[in-house]
Amino acid sequence: MIKNYFLLLLFSPVLFFTQILGSFPENQTPYSGGYGAYYKDFHDIIVEENLLPCENKSEFYQFSVLINTDGSINFIKDLHQNHLVANRCASELAREVAKKMIKWNPSTVDGIKQPAIANFMIFPDDLFKSDKTDYSPSITYPRYNSHEENHLDYFKKQLLANLDLRRFDWNDRFTVEAEFLISKEGTIKDIVLTKKTGLEEFDRMVFYAFKEMKKKWKPATINGQPVDFRFKYQLTAITDPKD
Repeated sequence: MIKNYFLLLLFSPVLFFTQILGSFPENQTPYSGGYGAYYKDFHDIIVEENLLPCENKSEFYQFSVLINTDGSINFIKDLHQNHLVANRCASELAREVAKKMIKWNPSTVDGIKQPAIANFMIFPDDLFKSDKTDYSPSITYPRYNSHEENHLDYFKKQLLANLDLRRFDWNDRFTVEAEFLISKEGTIKDIVLTKKTGLEEFDRMVFYAFKEMKKKWKPATINGQPVDFRFKYQLTAITDPKD
């Protein structure tokens, strides 16, 4: 499902809120020639601009960029400052290279161009070495409680168990979205609610429901090494009427 978002954008003449697609539609790529072409151009720009490698060879950054309908881009503010500081070299490298790229490819929905968020996995140590056209990061994605299939169903079940929905008698559907880090140790940290209901007491309960998730995740890995991974989760449910 393609989600719509209102996001604060960076590096724009005016900071503003705009409605965009939260991800690219299936079978569309955000860069002409595909992801392989993106990483190939990334490497070539590193060489052409004589950019320096990161001192910390394990830095890894999930680079998000808004691709506008005219092929221009905006950077998106990172919500996790400690994570950003720990991977600042990878983040700054991704942005510096992106400014030199010219092959951004807008998404389309029903034949109409739409602004959309694109995400790229940046592992600088690989990108300074590889000039292959078919390069892609060797990544495994996190799994809740080591479940290989339907792992998010187990996550949702536990999350709902942490919520006391009977305290609220709207008897209506709600949707909240959270972004958090899954640490290399498999724990959730740095939780941010990116979409709220607007009811402060309810949103506080949802925040602590995420915080109380105790079962560990199988962490993401890059080249077999565990990494902190930014994860977005949307919960849609219905409050229960009081007896």
